[in-house]
Amino acid sequence: MIETIDSDSIPSGVKQKREQAQIDQSGILQENVLFKSPSYAAAFVVGGHANGLTEWKDADGRKFGEIEKE
Repeated sequence: MIETIDSDSIPSGVKQKREQAQIDQSGILQENVLFKSPSYAAAFVVGGHANGLTEWKDADGRKFGEIEKE
């Protein structure tokens, strides 16, 4: 689910994408949104600064940054 409240640390470009995106009241994204980095995608979801290399994990709990190194 998408956090519905922006924190003060949200990057301006991410904030703009969040304002334009179709997100329902439950925080469910209703459309595909493309990002240039995993960190911007993570920031979009959490509503503030986020490191996508450590925030995104697979079903086994491996971080995106670890998987990317393989």
